[in-house]
Amino acid sequence: MADEITYPVNYAKNVERNIEAQSAFASTLVVDVEKSLHAKEVDPSKSYISPNDISVSTPTNQAGSNAVYAAKTQLLNQALVDLKMTRYQWVLFAITSVGWFLDSFWMMSFFVIAPSASNEAQFFFPGDRSPYLFVSLYVGLTTGAVAWTWMSDILGRRWIFTSTIVLMGMGGLVGAGMPSFTGLYVVGFVVGFAVAGNQLVDAIILIESLPASHQFLVAVQGTFWGLGQLISAAVGWAFIAGYTCGTGPDAISTSQALSKNSSRAESSAHSAQSSSSCHYVSNKGWRYVWWTFGCITLFLYLCRFIFPFRETPKYLLSKRRDAEAAQVVIDIATYSKRRTWLNETSFARVDSTIDAPVSHRPPRLRALLFALRPAGLPILCLLWALTGLTFPLHKTSLRSYLAATHNVAPITATTVTTPYLYSRTLYTSLCAIPGPILSSLLLQAKPLGRTRTGSAIALLTGLFMLLAPLAQSRNALLAFECILSCLQFAGLAVLTTYTVEVFAAPVRGFGVGIMGFCCGLFGLVAMIVDAFAGTVVASGAAVWFSGAVWLLCAAAWLGLPETKGNAAA
Repeated sequence: MADEITYPVNYAKNVERNIEAQSAFASTLVVDVEKSLHAKEVDPSKSYISPNDISVSTPTNQAGSNAVYAAKTQLLNQALVDLKMTRYQWVLFAITSVGWFLDSFWMMSFFVIAPSASNEAQFFFPGDRSPYLFVSLYVGLTTGAVAWTWMSDILGRRWIFTSTIVLMGMGGLVGAGMPSFTGLYVVGFVVGFAVAGNQLVDAIILIESLPASHQFLVAVQGTFWGLGQLISAAVGWAFIAGYTCGTGPDAISTSQALSKNSSRAESSAHSAQSSSSCHYVSNKGWRYVWWTFGCITLFLYLCRFIFPFRETPKYLLSKRRDAEAAQVVIDIATYSKRRTWLNETSFARVDSTIDAPVSHRPPRLRALLFALRPAGLPILCLLWALTGLTFPLHKTSLRSYLAATHNVAPITATTVTTPYLYSRTLYTSLCAIPGPILSSLLLQAKPLGRTRTGSAIALLTGLFMLLAPLAQSRNALLAFECILSCLQFAGLAVLTTYTVEVFAAPVRGFGVGIMGFCCGLFGLVAMIVDAFAGTVVASGAAVWFSGAVWLLCAAAWLGLPETKGNAAA
């Protein structure tokens, strides 16, 4: 009986070793052959970059169970390393960073418009309806994270690259003219649907076009999250301050104005804030915000046509389109006035070198388990889920808890002035910018790597979440919010980089989509709890829960396989 159990395990290990040996032999052999064949063509006076002896390791568990595909991937990675970082890849880095910028840009726009849009909606619905707007946003984020990334595995990265930005821009323009708050829910879903796919697919595009030596640039892109928040809050401040009524501590909201029916004299005392004045005509600030954001987004979309964007070579290789993959690398070199030794014949030699049949592609879920090992996949899902759940839940519950226990006045659009509210938002957005830069430096540090960096950031996040209830004033609360903002975006940058690195191109979109779904789904749970479980939020239980789980996540990070030093498959 014991032999029956151990035989399949030993057989699987032997098969994996055989695949790894074959792919390593084939890729090394072909690299040597290609370099020798092209050695005579190299002209030192030209812009050609000679091979720099950087070792490229593409683990078999990431590349898949097909020895041919594993060898071709390693061959492609070696060609990209020999080519070094080119002008094409630097421009691609800037353009895909715009996608990260637009994501946080639009996410912040919901926080900008929610108070005034909800106030206007009180002509039709009693009470504050802004939580429903955030629920619709997170429903869109959850579905979009799965749909766009899954389609990118089937249709390609290039088509998704531009479609999501167009949808965001059009959604903003349509939403700004929406006459009903119910219609705004629908637009909120559409914008969230586009936002979720845009940033995730942009990260996939970049990782599949970079040499192994520069994969840390995916983490650097996280700085554009904070920058997007900063610009969104600054532009929103200008419009909301000048073209909004019914919000702020000294203003009369629409619901209050509608309830004043006692006498003409009493209503005239508040004529500046009456139901007739605090209406569409005098409350266009949030509409101006979305009109402006929509135009900015479409302008950035048009700017992308200046750049000759190509489909990613690793996606083409995963579809067995070897000739197109080789041509993309040649085009990258030509655009940057360099030369590469890679061509279609290089991949053909791999087919003739490895004496192994081309196996069928394994099921996608099995491929994910193969990349992370059985224990790694649930750990990674947990990290994404807690990222989506804890940060919005902790922020809301902390403010309610401090208001109830330490008499720290709550900070909302109706309790503080517009300049005070937006100045705090600008501070936290500024603090978000250095987080990903710091994490990218730690990723490259020899003693750390991906998993240890993620563990260290998770540990600090948990500690500061548990220390935040010690705040005794609004300024102390702001200090903790700035620190947590920095840690949040630093952790997200590491988590995104690790996720796009660990999955191979044939299933990268599917794997990233599952993680995005976990993040969006638990973010939706946080929004529902904030909206409909006020007593639970005010009790402070969510504060202690959020801090405690991040301390556990620090240990969970160490259970993941390290990807530092490995080229993405």
